[in-house]
Amino acid sequence: MIKKLKILLLIFFLAGMLSVPHIVFCEDTDDNEDRTGKKSFISNFITKKISNNKTKKIIMDANDELTSAVNGCIHGEYENVDKNFHKFLEKINSLELSPEEIEFLLTDCENMLRKIKNMNDIYVGKSNLKHGNISEIPLTYDEESIDKWMNIYTNEKGTAKQNMRTALERSGKYRDMILSVLREYDLPEELLYLPVVESLFNNNCVSRAKAVGMWQIMAHRGQALGLKINYWIDERRDPEKATHAAAKYLQELYLLLNDWHLALSAYNRGEYGLISDLKFSNSSSMSDMKNRNASPKETLNYLPQFIVAVKIAKNPEAYGFYDIEYQEPLKYDTVIIDKVIDLKVVAKCADTTVEKIKELNPALLAWCTPHGYQNFELHIPEGTKDIFYENILKEKDLNPSPGFIKYKIKKGEYLEKIANDFKTTVNAIKEDNPKLKKQKYIQPNQIIVVRPGRKYYTK
Repeated sequence: MIKKLKILLLIFFLAGMLSVPHIVFCEDTDDNEDRTGKKSFISNFITKKISNNKTKKIIMDANDELTSAVNGCIHGEYENVDKNFHKFLEKINSLELSPEEIEFLLTDCENMLRKIKNMNDIYVGKSNLKHGNISEIPLTYDEESIDKWMNIYTNEKGTAKQNMRTALERSGKYRDMILSVLREYDLPEELLYLPVVESLFNNNCVSRAKAVGMWQIMAHRGQALGLKINYWIDERRDPEKATHAAAKYLQELYLLLNDWHLALSAYNRGEYGLISDLKFSNSSSMSDMKNRNASPKETLNYLPQFIVAVKIAKNPEAYGFYDIEYQEPLKYDTVIIDKVIDLKVVAKCADTTVEKIKELNPALLAWCTPHGYQNFELHIPEGTKDIFYENILKEKDLNPSPGFIKYKIKKGEYLEKIANDFKTTVNAIKEDNPKLKKQKYIQPNQIIVVRPGRKYYTK
Protein backbone atom coordinates (compact mmCIF):
# COMPACT_ATOMS: atom_id res chain seq x y z
CA MET A 1 0.00 0.00 0.00
CA ILE A 2 2.81 2.39 0.93
CA LYS A 3 4.65 1.56 -2.28
CA LYS A 4 1.53 2.30 -4.34
CA LEU A 5 1.09 5.62 -2.53
CA LYS A 6 4.69 6.59 -3.27
CA ILE A 7 4.18 5.72 -6.95
CA LEU A 8 0.99 7.77 -7.12
CA LEU A 9 2.70 10.78 -5.56
CA LEU A 10 5.61 10.33 -7.95
CA ILE A 11 3.24 10.27 -10.92
CA PHE A 12 1.57 13.41 -9.59
CA PHE A 13 4.91 15.15 -9.11
CA LEU A 14 6.16 14.15 -12.55
CA ALA A 15 2.95 15.34 -14.16
CA GLY A 16 3.32 18.62 -12.32
CA MET A 17 6.93 19.01 -13.44
CA LEU A 18 5.91 18.48 -17.05
CA SER A 19 3.22 21.15 -16.79
CA VAL A 20 5.40 23.91 -15.33
CA PRO A 21 5.05 27.12 -17.38
CA HIS A 22 8.02 27.82 -19.63
CA ILE A 23 10.70 30.21 -18.45
CA VAL A 24 11.99 30.92 -21.93
CA PHE A 25 11.16 29.94 -25.48
CA CYS A 26 12.90 26.83 -26.70
CA GLU A 27 14.66 26.41 -30.00
CA ASP A 28 12.39 25.21 -32.78
CA THR A 29 14.20 21.95 -33.51
CA ASP A 30 13.11 18.34 -33.60
CA ASP A 31 15.71 17.48 -30.95
CA ASN A 32 13.73 19.45 -28.41
CA GLU A 33 10.66 17.23 -28.60
CA ASP A 34 9.98 14.19 -26.42
CA ARG A 35 8.49 10.91 -27.64
CA THR A 36 4.97 12.33 -27.69
CA GLY A 37 6.06 15.10 -30.04
CA LYS A 38 5.42 17.80 -27.46
CA LYS A 39 8.06 20.15 -26.13
CA SER A 40 8.77 19.08 -22.55
CA PHE A 41 9.67 21.02 -19.43
CA ILE A 42 13.41 20.27 -19.66
CA SER A 43 13.80 21.00 -23.36
CA ASN A 44 12.29 24.43 -22.84
CA PHE A 45 15.44 25.46 -21.00
CA ILE A 46 17.39 25.15 -24.25
CA THR A 47 17.43 28.53 -25.93
CA LYS A 48 19.57 30.32 -28.45
CA LYS A 49 21.27 31.97 -25.51
CA ILE A 50 22.79 28.63 -24.42
CA SER A 51 26.03 28.24 -26.30
CA ASN A 52 27.60 25.72 -23.89
CA ASN A 53 27.31 22.27 -25.47
CA LYS A 54 27.96 20.60 -22.12
CA THR A 55 24.95 22.37 -20.59
CA LYS A 56 22.80 21.38 -23.56
CA LYS A 57 23.84 17.74 -23.17
CA ILE A 58 23.04 17.73 -19.43
CA ILE A 59 19.58 19.15 -20.13
CA MET A 60 18.80 16.65 -22.88
CA ASP A 61 20.10 13.74 -20.78
CA ALA A 62 17.89 14.91 -17.92
CA ASN A 63 15.01 15.15 -20.38
CA ASP A 64 15.55 11.52 -21.41
CA GLU A 65 15.59 10.33 -17.79
CA LEU A 66 12.42 12.23 -16.95
CA THR A 67 10.67 10.99 -20.10
CA SER A 68 11.61 7.40 -19.21
CA ALA A 69 10.25 7.86 -15.69
CA VAL A 70 6.98 9.31 -16.95
CA ASN A 71 6.53 6.60 -19.57
CA GLY A 72 7.21 3.96 -16.92
CA CYS A 73 4.42 5.44 -14.77
CA ILE A 74 2.02 5.68 -17.70
CA HIS A 75 2.57 2.08 -18.83
CA GLY A 76 2.72 0.58 -15.33
CA GLU A 77 6.39 -0.43 -15.70
CA TYR A 78 7.56 0.78 -12.31
CA GLU A 79 10.84 -1.18 -12.01
CA ASN A 80 13.11 1.64 -13.17
CA VAL A 81 10.93 4.67 -12.45
CA ASP A 82 12.67 5.49 -9.17
CA LYS A 83 16.12 5.11 -10.70
CA ASN A 84 15.24 7.26 -13.76
CA PHE A 85 13.72 9.95 -11.58
CA HIS A 86 16.77 10.20 -9.31
CA LYS A 87 19.08 10.36 -12.32
CA PHE A 88 16.91 13.20 -13.60
CA LEU A 89 17.36 15.04 -10.28
CA GLU A 90 21.13 14.46 -10.35
CA LYS A 91 21.32 15.99 -13.82
CA ILE A 92 19.26 19.02 -12.77
CA ASN A 93 21.38 19.51 -9.65
CA SER A 94 24.50 19.68 -11.81
CA LEU A 95 23.11 22.67 -13.74
CA GLU A 96 24.01 26.19 -12.70
CA LEU A 97 20.54 27.68 -12.42
CA SER A 98 20.15 31.35 -11.58
CA PRO A 99 18.42 32.37 -8.33
CA GLU A 100 15.49 33.67 -10.39
CA GLU A 101 15.07 30.30 -12.11
CA ILE A 102 15.25 28.43 -8.80
CA GLU A 103 12.65 30.76 -7.28
CA PHE A 104 10.43 30.17 -10.32
CA LEU A 105 10.66 26.39 -9.91
CA LEU A 106 10.02 26.57 -6.17
CA THR A 107 6.90 28.63 -6.84
CA ASP A 108 5.48 25.80 -8.89
CA CYS A 109 6.54 23.21 -6.30
CA GLU A 110 4.58 25.23 -3.74
CA ASN A 111 1.51 25.03 -6.00
CA MET A 112 1.94 21.26 -6.31
CA LEU A 113 2.21 20.92 -2.54
CA ARG A 114 -1.00 22.92 -2.17
CA LYS A 115 -2.70 20.51 -4.59
CA ILE A 116 -1.52 17.52 -2.55
CA LYS A 117 -2.85 19.16 0.61
CA ASN A 118 -6.21 19.70 -1.05
CA MET A 119 -6.29 16.09 -2.29
CA ASN A 120 -5.93 15.01 1.32
CA ASP A 121 -8.27 17.70 2.69
CA ILE A 122 -5.49 19.30 4.75
CA TYR A 123 -5.53 22.93 5.79
CA VAL A 124 -4.20 24.80 8.79
CA GLY A 125 -6.63 24.40 11.68
CA LYS A 126 -7.83 27.03 14.09
CA SER A 127 -5.65 25.65 16.86
CA ASN A 128 -2.53 26.68 14.96
CA LEU A 129 -3.54 30.34 14.67
CA LYS A 130 -2.83 33.00 17.25
CA HIS A 131 -6.13 34.67 17.99
CA GLY A 132 -4.45 37.82 19.28
CA ASN A 133 -2.87 38.47 15.88
CA ILE A 134 -5.49 37.19 13.50
CA SER A 135 -8.71 38.45 15.03
CA GLU A 136 -8.62 41.95 13.53
CA ILE A 137 -7.08 43.80 10.61
CA PRO A 138 -5.56 47.20 11.57
CA LEU A 139 -7.41 49.97 9.74
CA THR A 140 -4.71 52.56 10.35
CA TYR A 141 -2.30 53.36 7.56
CA ASP A 142 -0.68 56.29 5.78
CA GLU A 143 -3.19 59.13 6.26
CA GLU A 144 -2.43 60.72 2.91
CA SER A 145 -3.28 57.50 1.06
CA ILE A 146 -6.42 56.91 3.13
CA ASP A 147 -7.65 60.46 2.52
CA LYS A 148 -6.96 60.16 -1.19
CA TRP A 149 -9.05 57.02 -1.61
CA MET A 150 -11.76 58.21 0.75
CA ASN A 151 -12.18 61.28 -1.46
CA ILE A 152 -12.35 59.09 -4.57
CA TYR A 153 -14.97 56.73 -3.12
CA THR A 154 -17.16 59.49 -1.71
CA ASN A 155 -16.94 61.99 -4.58
CA GLU A 156 -20.41 62.62 -6.00
CA LYS A 157 -19.00 63.53 -9.40
CA GLY A 158 -17.09 60.32 -10.05
CA THR A 159 -18.23 56.76 -10.80
CA ALA A 160 -16.40 55.28 -7.80
CA LYS A 161 -19.17 56.24 -5.36
CA GLN A 162 -21.84 54.54 -7.47
CA ASN A 163 -19.62 51.47 -7.79
CA MET A 164 -19.22 51.40 -4.02
CA ARG A 165 -22.99 51.62 -3.57
CA THR A 166 -23.47 48.78 -6.07
CA ALA A 167 -20.93 46.63 -4.21
CA LEU A 168 -22.55 47.30 -0.83
CA GLU A 169 -25.99 46.40 -2.17
CA ARG A 170 -24.69 43.16 -3.71
CA SER A 171 -22.87 42.25 -0.50
CA GLY A 172 -26.21 41.56 1.17
CA LYS A 173 -26.63 38.51 -1.07
CA TYR A 174 -23.38 36.89 0.14
CA ARG A 175 -22.77 38.40 3.60
CA ASP A 176 -24.03 35.46 5.70
CA MET A 177 -22.22 32.86 3.59
CA ILE A 178 -18.89 34.72 3.57
CA LEU A 179 -18.97 35.41 7.31
CA SER A 180 -19.67 31.73 7.95
CA VAL A 181 -16.63 30.70 5.88
CA LEU A 182 -14.39 33.33 7.50
CA ARG A 183 -15.37 32.01 10.95
CA GLU A 184 -14.67 28.46 9.80
CA TYR A 185 -11.11 29.46 8.92
CA ASP A 186 -10.84 31.77 11.94
CA LEU A 187 -10.22 34.81 9.75
CA PRO A 188 -11.06 38.48 10.48
CA GLU A 189 -14.57 39.54 9.53
CA GLU A 190 -13.21 42.63 7.76
CA LEU A 191 -12.27 40.32 4.88
CA LEU A 192 -15.97 40.24 4.04
CA TYR A 193 -15.33 43.49 2.15
CA LEU A 194 -12.31 42.38 0.12
CA PRO A 195 -14.57 41.66 -2.91
CA VAL A 196 -15.51 45.37 -2.91
CA VAL A 197 -11.98 46.10 -4.12
CA GLU A 198 -11.64 42.95 -6.20
CA SER A 199 -14.88 42.68 -8.16
CA LEU A 200 -17.73 44.72 -6.63
CA PHE A 201 -19.14 41.29 -5.60
CA ASN A 202 -19.54 40.27 -9.25
CA ASN A 203 -19.12 36.52 -9.86
CA ASN A 204 -18.65 37.07 -13.60
CA CYS A 205 -15.91 39.69 -13.27
CA VAL A 206 -12.80 38.97 -15.39
CA SER A 207 -9.71 41.15 -14.98
CA ARG A 208 -7.16 42.11 -17.63
CA ALA A 209 -4.87 39.48 -16.12
CA LYS A 210 -7.65 36.85 -16.49
CA ALA A 211 -8.42 36.64 -12.77
CA VAL A 212 -12.03 35.50 -12.43
CA GLY A 213 -14.94 35.72 -10.03
CA MET A 214 -15.89 37.56 -6.88
CA TRP A 215 -12.46 36.93 -5.32
CA GLN A 216 -10.51 37.42 -8.59
CA ILE A 217 -8.60 34.15 -8.55
CA MET A 218 -6.10 33.26 -11.27
CA ALA A 219 -6.55 29.88 -12.99
CA HIS A 220 -3.34 28.26 -11.70
CA ARG A 221 -4.06 29.51 -8.19
CA GLY A 222 -7.65 28.29 -8.28
CA GLN A 223 -6.65 24.81 -9.45
CA ALA A 224 -3.99 24.62 -6.76
CA LEU A 225 -6.66 25.53 -4.20
CA GLY A 226 -8.92 22.71 -5.39
CA LEU A 227 -11.25 24.54 -7.78
CA LYS A 228 -12.32 22.83 -11.01
CA ILE A 229 -11.67 24.92 -14.11
CA ASN A 230 -12.36 23.41 -17.54
CA TYR A 231 -14.59 23.72 -20.59
CA TRP A 232 -17.72 22.82 -18.63
CA ILE A 233 -17.28 24.68 -15.38
CA ASP A 234 -15.24 27.40 -13.69
CA GLU A 235 -15.64 27.17 -9.93
CA ARG A 236 -13.95 30.54 -9.48
CA ARG A 237 -17.40 31.88 -10.39
CA ASP A 238 -19.10 29.78 -7.69
CA PRO A 239 -19.43 32.23 -4.76
CA GLU A 240 -19.25 29.63 -1.99
CA LYS A 241 -16.47 27.44 -3.40
CA ALA A 242 -14.44 30.49 -4.42
CA THR A 243 -14.87 31.94 -0.92
CA HIS A 244 -13.47 28.75 0.61
CA ALA A 245 -10.52 28.89 -1.80
CA ALA A 246 -9.84 32.57 -1.05
CA ALA A 247 -10.05 31.88 2.70
CA LYS A 248 -7.48 29.10 2.42
CA TYR A 249 -5.15 31.35 0.46
CA LEU A 250 -5.55 34.32 2.83
CA GLN A 251 -4.91 32.05 5.78
CA GLU A 252 -1.71 30.78 4.17
CA LEU A 253 -0.57 34.32 3.37
CA TYR A 254 -1.06 35.47 6.95
CA LEU A 255 0.84 32.49 8.34
CA LEU A 256 3.65 33.17 5.86
CA LEU A 257 3.95 36.92 6.49
CA ASN A 258 2.51 37.30 10.03
CA ASP A 259 1.09 40.72 9.14
CA TRP A 260 -2.33 41.47 7.67
CA HIS A 261 -1.21 44.49 5.68
CA LEU A 262 1.46 42.40 4.00
CA ALA A 263 -0.87 39.42 3.56
CA LEU A 264 -3.51 41.55 1.84
CA SER A 265 -0.94 43.14 -0.45
CA ALA A 266 0.38 39.66 -1.26
CA TYR A 267 -3.15 38.60 -2.23
CA ASN A 268 -2.93 41.25 -4.95
CA ARG A 269 0.76 40.89 -5.85
CA GLY A 270 1.34 37.20 -5.16
CA GLU A 271 3.43 36.05 -2.21
CA TYR A 272 6.63 35.56 -4.17
CA GLY A 273 6.33 38.92 -5.88
CA LEU A 274 5.77 40.71 -2.57
CA ILE A 275 8.60 38.87 -0.82
CA SER A 276 10.88 39.81 -3.70
CA ASP A 277 9.81 43.46 -3.30
CA LEU A 278 10.48 43.31 0.45
CA LYS A 279 13.95 41.90 -0.09
CA PHE A 280 14.83 44.27 -2.90
CA SER A 281 13.80 47.38 -0.94
CA ASN A 282 14.96 46.11 2.46
CA SER A 283 11.45 46.83 3.79
CA SER A 284 9.52 45.23 6.62
CA SER A 285 6.08 46.82 6.21
CA MET A 286 3.76 48.21 3.56
CA SER A 287 4.51 51.72 4.86
CA ASP A 288 8.19 51.16 4.08
CA MET A 289 7.23 49.78 0.67
CA LYS A 290 5.15 52.86 -0.10
CA ASN A 291 7.87 55.28 0.99
CA ARG A 292 10.40 53.45 -1.18
CA ASN A 293 8.02 52.90 -4.09
CA ALA A 294 9.02 49.25 -3.93
CA SER A 295 5.92 47.59 -5.43
CA PRO A 296 3.75 48.18 -8.49
CA LYS A 297 1.31 51.06 -8.18
CA GLU A 298 -1.69 48.72 -8.13
CA THR A 299 -0.29 46.86 -5.11
CA LEU A 300 0.60 50.05 -3.23
CA ASN A 301 -2.98 51.31 -3.76
CA TYR A 302 -4.59 48.00 -2.80
CA LEU A 303 -4.30 48.26 0.99
CA PRO A 304 -5.65 51.84 1.37
CA GLN A 305 -8.51 50.97 -1.01
CA PHE A 306 -9.42 48.00 1.18
CA ILE A 307 -9.22 50.00 4.41
CA VAL A 308 -11.46 52.73 2.98
CA ALA A 309 -13.94 50.11 1.71
CA VAL A 310 -14.14 48.56 5.19
CA LYS A 311 -14.65 51.92 6.89
CA ILE A 312 -17.46 52.88 4.50
CA ALA A 313 -19.11 49.45 4.65
CA LYS A 314 -19.18 49.46 8.45
CA ASN A 315 -20.80 52.90 8.68
CA PRO A 316 -22.07 53.93 5.22
CA GLU A 317 -24.22 56.87 6.35
CA ALA A 318 -21.24 58.54 8.00
CA TYR A 319 -19.66 58.79 4.53
CA GLY A 320 -22.72 59.90 2.59
CA PHE A 321 -24.15 56.52 1.57
CA TYR A 322 -27.82 56.73 2.50
CA ASP A 323 -30.67 54.29 1.90
CA ILE A 324 -28.51 51.34 0.85
CA GLU A 325 -30.84 48.64 -0.52
CA TYR A 326 -28.98 45.47 0.42
CA GLN A 327 -29.93 42.49 -1.72
CA GLU A 328 -31.61 39.55 -0.02
CA PRO A 329 -29.34 36.68 1.08
CA LEU A 330 -28.97 34.05 -1.62
CA LYS A 331 -31.27 31.09 -0.90
CA TYR A 332 -31.64 27.90 -2.89
CA ASP A 333 -32.13 24.16 -2.72
CA THR A 334 -29.26 21.85 -3.64
CA VAL A 335 -29.66 18.63 -5.61
CA ILE A 336 -26.90 16.14 -6.36
CA ILE A 337 -26.38 15.43 -10.06
CA ASP A 338 -24.23 12.60 -11.45
CA LYS A 339 -25.29 12.82 -15.10
CA VAL A 340 -25.11 15.40 -17.86
CA ILE A 341 -28.45 17.20 -17.90
CA ASP A 342 -29.46 19.95 -20.31
CA LEU A 343 -30.24 23.14 -18.36
CA LYS A 344 -33.54 23.39 -20.24
CA VAL A 345 -34.53 20.06 -18.68
CA VAL A 346 -33.32 21.26 -15.27
CA ALA A 347 -35.38 24.44 -15.54
CA LYS A 348 -38.45 22.53 -16.70
CA CYS A 349 -38.23 20.04 -13.81
CA ALA A 350 -37.72 22.82 -11.26
CA ASP A 351 -40.54 24.87 -12.77
CA THR A 352 -38.27 27.84 -13.45
CA THR A 353 -36.21 29.37 -16.27
CA VAL A 354 -32.77 28.61 -17.68
CA GLU A 355 -31.77 32.17 -16.76
CA LYS A 356 -32.62 31.51 -13.11
CA ILE A 357 -30.64 28.25 -13.10
CA LYS A 358 -27.62 30.08 -14.55
CA GLU A 359 -28.01 32.85 -11.98
CA LEU A 360 -27.93 30.28 -9.15
CA ASN A 361 -25.05 28.38 -10.78
CA PRO A 362 -22.68 31.02 -12.22
CA ALA A 363 -19.88 28.44 -12.47
CA LEU A 364 -21.65 26.61 -15.31
CA LEU A 365 -20.13 27.54 -18.67
CA ALA A 366 -21.97 25.18 -21.03
CA TRP A 367 -25.60 24.40 -21.81
CA CYS A 368 -25.65 21.48 -19.39
CA THR A 369 -24.36 20.22 -16.06
CA PRO A 370 -20.62 19.41 -16.22
CA HIS A 371 -19.45 16.26 -17.94
CA GLY A 372 -17.38 13.87 -15.81
CA TYR A 373 -18.27 15.57 -12.51
CA GLN A 374 -19.63 13.03 -10.04
CA ASN A 375 -21.95 14.32 -7.31
CA PHE A 376 -22.19 17.81 -8.75
CA GLU A 377 -24.13 20.14 -6.43
CA LEU A 378 -26.71 21.92 -8.56
CA HIS A 379 -28.59 24.88 -7.09
CA ILE A 380 -32.27 25.28 -7.90
CA PRO A 381 -34.82 27.79 -6.56
CA GLU A 382 -35.64 27.41 -2.89
CA GLY A 383 -38.57 25.07 -2.22
CA THR A 384 -38.37 23.21 -5.57
CA LYS A 385 -36.27 20.17 -4.58
CA ASP A 386 -39.22 17.78 -4.19
CA ILE A 387 -40.91 18.78 -7.44
CA PHE A 388 -37.54 18.60 -9.23
CA TYR A 389 -36.90 15.01 -8.13
CA GLU A 390 -40.48 14.07 -8.98
CA ASN A 391 -40.25 15.54 -12.47
CA ILE A 392 -36.74 14.40 -13.34
CA LEU A 393 -37.79 10.77 -12.88
CA LYS A 394 -40.34 11.25 -15.66
CA GLU A 395 -37.78 12.58 -18.16
CA LYS A 396 -36.74 9.96 -20.69
CA ASP A 397 -34.00 12.06 -22.27
CA LEU A 398 -31.93 14.24 -19.90
CA ASN A 399 -29.89 15.74 -22.73
CA PRO A 400 -32.25 15.99 -25.70
CA SER A 401 -29.98 18.26 -27.72
CA PRO A 402 -28.40 16.50 -30.71
CA GLY A 403 -25.03 16.83 -29.00
CA PHE A 404 -22.03 18.89 -29.95
CA ILE A 405 -18.97 18.61 -32.13
CA LYS A 406 -15.58 20.26 -31.88
CA TYR A 407 -14.90 22.39 -34.92
CA LYS A 408 -11.62 23.96 -36.08
CA ILE A 409 -12.23 27.27 -37.80
CA LYS A 410 -10.82 27.53 -41.32
CA LYS A 411 -9.26 30.60 -42.86
CA GLY A 412 -11.88 32.98 -44.22
CA GLU A 413 -14.78 31.52 -42.22
CA TYR A 414 -17.10 33.60 -40.06
CA LEU A 415 -19.72 32.70 -37.46
CA GLU A 416 -22.71 33.34 -39.72
CA LYS A 417 -21.37 30.83 -42.28
CA ILE A 418 -20.58 28.23 -39.62
CA ALA A 419 -24.03 28.65 -38.06
CA ASN A 420 -25.68 28.24 -41.47
CA ASP A 421 -23.62 25.13 -42.28
CA PHE A 422 -24.66 23.46 -39.02
CA LYS A 423 -28.28 24.67 -39.14
CA THR A 424 -27.98 26.64 -35.92
CA THR A 425 -27.64 30.30 -34.94
CA VAL A 426 -24.77 32.63 -34.11
CA ASN A 427 -26.26 33.30 -30.67
CA ALA A 428 -26.43 29.57 -29.93
CA ILE A 429 -22.76 29.16 -30.87
CA LYS A 430 -21.80 32.08 -28.61
CA GLU A 431 -23.81 30.63 -25.72
CA ASP A 432 -21.85 27.38 -25.98
CA ASN A 433 -18.54 29.24 -26.38
CA PRO A 434 -18.54 32.01 -23.73
CA LYS A 435 -15.18 33.38 -24.89
CA LEU A 436 -16.65 34.30 -28.27
CA LYS A 437 -18.89 36.92 -26.62
CA LYS A 438 -15.82 39.01 -25.83
CA GLN A 439 -13.89 38.17 -28.99
CA LYS A 440 -14.25 40.62 -31.86
CA TYR A 441 -13.06 38.25 -34.59
CA ILE A 442 -12.71 34.47 -34.77
CA GLN A 443 -9.28 33.16 -35.70
CA PRO A 444 -8.17 30.42 -38.10
CA ASN A 445 -7.42 27.11 -36.29
CA GLN A 446 -9.44 28.27 -33.25
CA ILE A 447 -11.40 25.37 -31.72
CA ILE A 448 -15.06 25.92 -30.88
CA VAL A 449 -17.93 23.59 -30.05
CA VAL A 450 -21.10 23.59 -32.13
CA ARG A 451 -24.44 21.95 -31.42
CA PRO A 452 -25.91 21.29 -34.86
CA GLY A 453 -29.60 22.03 -35.30
CA ARG A 454 -31.97 19.12 -35.84
CA LYS A 455 -32.27 19.92 -39.56
CA TYR A 456 -28.53 19.25 -39.88
CA TYR A 457 -29.15 15.56 -39.22
CA THR A 458 -32.10 15.30 -41.58
CA LYS A 459 -30.61 16.94 -44.63
